[in-house]
Amino acid sequence: MRINFWFAILLLLLSSHFASASVSLLQPKSLAYQKNIIAEAEHSGLSRVELDKSQTFDVVKDGKLQGTLIQGKGWVREVQPVCFIGWSKDGENINQFIQTIGQGDWETVGCHKVDSVGFISKKDDENEKIAVIYTIEAPDHYGTDYYVMGLKAGDGVYYDNSTTEKFQNSSLKTIAELRKAYQK
Repeated sequence: MRINFWFAILLLLLSSHFASASVSLLQPKSLAYQKNIIAEAEHSGLSRVELDKSQTFDVVKDGKLQGTLIQGKGWVREVQPVCFIGWSKDGENINQFIQTIGQGDWETVGCHKVDSVGFISKKDDENEKIAVIYTIEAPDHYGTDYYVMGLKAGDGVYYDNSTTEKFQNSSLKTIAELRKAYQK
């Protein structure tokens, strides 16, 4: 009888839903951020600014909006294509603006386009990671590059240099491949 009791408790525990954070990328409910992100990009020296609405997402954790991750591209002095990421906590005002491919460590290549955005961390990982995969323009060919960010609870995103560097010079082309490599 005692074994049946413990077996029943074990079954109950295994079938129960444990509280775990659920984080999703969803299409934004509002485009209120557009005017402000374009103004921020222009203030940062970019012209001909374009937003990539297909790769812009609301980050939702346990049903609560954490912020909007905005993807875009502009040009420095009309010759260098630069991609950028914006973060809006409220879907309207821009709290962070980060130039990615086409400047800084990536100034020798241009940003052609954003290919995909997605989570690469495990579903219950406390240190949530979002990867962006870019098609880059080198002088004689197109290639693939990556930008990995960590998600700060309620505060925004940050560039994860060490995780990004792990993927450099790899042949990974999709979020699923990055996720598999990251979770090893």
